[in-house]
Amino acid sequence: MKAVARAALLGMAAAAGLFAIRPCKAAQQALPINSFPTQLVGKWGFVTASGNYCDPLSHCAPGGGGSISFTFRADGRTEYRIFESALVEGCGQIQTMTVKTGRSRVSGPNLVFTPTAGTYKSVNGCRPDLTGTWQYGPGDLKPTSVRWQLAGETLRLEDPANEASGTYRRQPLGGAN
Repeated sequence: MKAVARAALLGMAAAAGLFAIRPCKAAQQALPINSFPTQLVGKWGFVTASGNYCDPLSHCAPGGGGSISFTFRADGRTEYRIFESALVEGCGQIQTMTVKTGRSRVSGPNLVFTPTAGTYKSVNGCRPDLTGTWQYGPGDLKPTSVRWQLAGETLRLEDPANEASGTYRRQPLGGAN
């Protein structure tokens, strides 16, 4: 079921990323190797949800949703979060939260996030044996390179693996994701 919820979230993320955004050329100019663009500093995220689907006989299937966010600090420290939730009919609620922390660097239109620590938490009403919190090992913390474009308060990330691709909006720092 986690794969179904993740596929739905990624499909919605891809759909949200279809909006065309022109790159901000000034923001993508080459920076010194240890510099991080000030216009990227802050929290960026998006939320997606799907409602109930009801057939003509009013039998409704539960919905789901999630959110993805990046928080970039001026020194390049970065936090990545992905939350997914689905209510599986006849089974229960499934929720997962991935949190990875590390550093990001920018070179032109490329942003590379190198995680150094991370956790995965699952609350699984269908399979209680899959409920818990796990630490990511070194093999799970590989650098991710994305292309970025900035247009005002909108950040578009294009990830070749399509795990973080989407159109993000600037979010207030602090509070829930």
